[in-house]
Amino acid sequence: MPESSAPSSVSVETTKEDSATNELPSTDIEKSQPATHSNGLTDQTFYLPRRKIITIFLACASTEVVALLDEKGVAAALSIISSELGAGSKISWVAAAYFLTSTACTPLYGRISDIYSRKNVLYTLMAIFFVGSLAASLSRSVVQLIIFRAVTGVGGGGLILLGQLIVGDVVSVRERGKYQGILGAFVALSNGIGPLIGAAYSQKASWRWIFRMNMPLAVFASVCVYFFMPLKKVHGTAMDKLKKVDFIGSFLVLVGTGSIILGLTWGGAEYPWISVPVLVPLILGCLICITFIIWEWKFAQLPLIPMYIFRYKMIIGATLTHFINGYGMYVQIFYLPTFYQLAYGYSAIRSAALLLPVRCYLR
Repeated sequence: MPESSAPSSVSVETTKEDSATNELPSTDIEKSQPATHSNGLTDQTFYLPRRKIITIFLACASTEVVALLDEKGVAAALSIISSELGAGSKISWVAAAYFLTSTACTPLYGRISDIYSRKNVLYTLMAIFFVGSLAASLSRSVVQLIIFRAVTGVGGGGLILLGQLIVGDVVSVRERGKYQGILGAFVALSNGIGPLIGAAYSQKASWRWIFRMNMPLAVFASVCVYFFMPLKKVHGTAMDKLKKVDFIGSFLVLVGTGSIILGLTWGGAEYPWISVPVLVPLILGCLICITFIIWEWKFAQLPLIPMYIFRYKMIIGATLTHFINGYGMYVQIFYLPTFYQLAYGYSAIRSAALLLPVRCYLR
């Protein structure tokens, strides 16, 4: 019958898709013609053979290790930094400033990298991270250190995100879980050794080396990115690209998350939990975040976070799991070492080593 003799278009499309994931196009990576979506964004997907994936994977892993060593290395050194700089209650802001800027800015980088390409955004973030680390190592007061840690956080949060995005771009869906799992091992290793390295530097040399050690690593990661990572050129002029940026959504997510983190940082440390300086940022931040959700859902032409993804239970479950996991991890990493040092008189190295099994497990 005609229905049974006609070739299946689904089979043909599947065959073409499978071959595309296993064969490298003959054109040069830098000069290949990028595909575009209906929204005008360049498709960043570029499946590569395994021998090229390994080098790109190492470049992505190196960027994540750089950011995580910087993020976790300062945890066990907070009491030493506080004593040297006379920080007092302000010492909590050394860690909070980094997380405030990294948390607020990270949602922007995924969409911005769609518009300006992953590689170009990664270069920019690496430069910001390098400058912030250098300035933090030269700080002469706790206020300077807090400011420069905030600058470092602008770059550090994006390095972790883009490393994961690029790995997803260059490997097929079938192998993505394997490479993401290996990347998770690098994350767990960095979580484990970061506080130990920071404690060793602060106890045996100077806490300033916690930030200086990241600079050669950042240079190495930049070299890996330059030589090994593919670049897909994106369509459009600079003005066209600028028009695609969701500035209203970016402003809302920056102010909303920043206000919530500000209130949580002040609560119980600078001010009582039931006080105007704490409640106002918390309530204002929640209202702004609700406004952000409505804007992204109903009005944004190219949303930073497409709300339709939350129709899937798997996305909701993964998001909640990541939130709970992150809450437990950061509470332990940044508060227990300081507690051990102040309450029990443990050294920085010993307090960092006590949580090594937990840190290597959490990612």
